[in-house]
Amino acid sequence: MKDEMKSKMSDGTQVNAWQKKVAIKRPTKARIPLMDLSELSKNQRIAASIGASNVLRMLAHHSDLTEAWLEFGKHLTTSGRVSMRTRELLILRVALHSSCEYEWANHVIGALGAGWTNAEITSLVQVQVADSWSNADTAVLNLVDDLCADNCASETTWKALTATYDKEEIIELLMLIGFYRMNAGFLNSLGVQAEPGRPKLGQCISYEAPMPRQKPATNSSDQVRSAAKPDGTWHLKYYHPATTMELRLVIVAKEGVLSGSVFDMKTDANVPISEGKVHEHQVSFTTSMTEPYPITMTWEGMINNDFLEGTATITGGGSFPFDGKRVR
Repeated sequence: MKDEMKSKMSDGTQVNAWQKKVAIKRPTKARIPLMDLSELSKNQRIAASIGASNVLRMLAHHSDLTEAWLEFGKHLTTSGRVSMRTRELLILRVALHSSCEYEWANHVIGALGAGWTNAEITSLVQVQVADSWSNADTAVLNLVDDLCADNCASETTWKALTATYDKEEIIELLMLIGFYRMNAGFLNSLGVQAEPGRPKLGQCISYEAPMPRQKPATNSSDQVRSAAKPDGTWHLKYYHPATTMELRLVIVAKEGVLSGSVFDMKTDANVPISEGKVHEHQVSFTTSMTEPYPITMTWEGMINNDFLEGTATITGGGSFPFDGKRVR
């Protein structure tokens, strides 16, 4: 299976309008060498495997601060009241204001996972907030613009915010904007470069779900009608726009109930299966990781002999394909 992730440039005039506001040229290489992934803690390696590895490899020079940064970021991104869609909206707007290519490059992928379209991302690049945004989105975009311009929400923006968000959400929006403005200054000043294949500032990406690998032929109609036997060890690939993950899935089936685990071969993270079941050729199960971020994924797949393919859905983060073969 092969992923296709192609960058598409938004209106170059609009991107140039943002870049004209930048007085200091951004470094084109890291000012402090990135640490090797092998030098990171296990939790740091797991966090890096999600896609934004270079920021962790830079932060790891200050280990205590890295843990505090991860904890605060975890709260804002997994325990907050603001939706993932709104969060990605404001982060991309902050990235444009700060000319932070790293922040843009990784959160375009997050926006796609939250259900954004390339047309919406292209619209966001316009300096003036487009009329196509909802009242709630417009209020958030204007809040970012106000804080990046003068560190205070205008009365007009405040009235629009209070008409669509409660007091807890407004406080959280302000904290989110501040957190990602801080990150932008850190990333820009230390010259943290985006991982290969990420979009440039102002670009969006066209992600085409990979075509399945060739399935083994089914030998007979009787085999099609018979129940699948999911037991065994499977070598899977999970295709996310940020990265392709190599996984080892171990399944034990008993009376239609599945148990086992999913092991990430890159980070050595092992996550147990819960709520697993098999019905004929269909399998479904859930995995829940708690550290360094709480991430719950629901896996739905079809077994054909020794071939398994399907879709894994990240709670609040989109659905993406996986496939693989039984190895024993």
